[in-house]
Amino acid sequence: MGGDGGTISSNRTYLRGAGKACHTADHPSNAAKRAKLEDTERARLILTTCAISGAVFDLTPNNCSAEDIVVCPYGKLYKREEALEALLRRSQQINNGGGGSDVAGALGSHVRGMKDLHPVRFYVTDSASSSGGNGNGNGRGTTARYTATCPITSADIGSGNVPSFVIVRSKNPKSKDKKKDSSSNNDDETTGVEFGPNVISERAIKEMGVEGLQSEYGPFEEKNMIRLAPPKAGGAFEEIQRKWEARMEEERVAKMQKKKDKKRKRGTTEEWSSKKKPETKTPLPADTAAAASIPAKKSSLVDEARSNIQTKVAQNPVLSSLFGGAGKKNQSEKEKRDALFTRNC
Repeated sequence: MGGDGGTISSNRTYLRGAGKACHTADHPSNAAKRAKLEDTERARLILTTCAISGAVFDLTPNNCSAEDIVVCPYGKLYKREEALEALLRRSQQINNGGGGSDVAGALGSHVRGMKDLHPVRFYVTDSASSSGGNGNGNGRGTTARYTATCPITSADIGSGNVPSFVIVRSKNPKSKDKKKDSSSNNDDETTGVEFGPNVISERAIKEMGVEGLQSEYGPFEEKNMIRLAPPKAGGAFEEIQRKWEARMEEERVAKMQKKKDKKRKRGTTEEWSSKKKPETKTPLPADTAAAASIPAKKSSLVDEARSNIQTKVAQNPVLSSLFGGAGKKNQSEKEKRDALFTRNC
């Protein structure tokens, strides 16, 4: 003891096992725990605040409407009014030549319009929490605290620890063809589905199955379900981002192909109509003159042939006697036969 110069205890290089114990924060085994805690805190903020303004969502049933909160394909939540204002500012910046990069950073370039934002309707439950105030005479009172929970498993979705999904109902293409009278008869049946909760936990989906949820939450497809606050650890967020980018590219190509087909169809129709017009075209004056000259040529040929025959008949006495002149019309049949016999002899 003593005489060895001593050691500085604050210098961890001289401490046995410094930074290697499992309970220390910088141990490699705690990196996954730290990432999980960060993802949980990040998910809690996404599920409780607006991604644009940062305002906390008011889940009070009287103050929160079924259409106040919307979700983007990346699982971020927005207030509907904030999202609309951001889209308007983006369009104004694009029209002014600004590009809309500032607004895209807040809203996200993956949101093309309101068609990419879907309503979120939480199943809200209240839990009593103690707070200072007068209620029981002892300076303390209880106030209701509303939280978003799963309607099937009752898990606390707002805590960020429970993976949850938003059910996006499939659009019915036949709904546009229905009359208002027929659709009004089904209002009582669809009101509960249209405005009921559409956020359930991943555990509920595994227990009930997609087919089992169709009667109450459908119709919907599993590929259209949106994961709320996907964790960045493990590549879940990158996978969702990759699928959405591929889907946007597919929709863009399909839209361009539709425009090309419409343009090609319009060009084919115009070409067909232009080819059909010459068939119904009225004849030109030259054609009309040529058509009128054909009967004149025919009549001139007939007259020429008739004159030639008459000349030959006049030159030949036999023919002239048969087809007769004006002076021989009074001959009898006997005289004609005798004259013909005499000429032949």
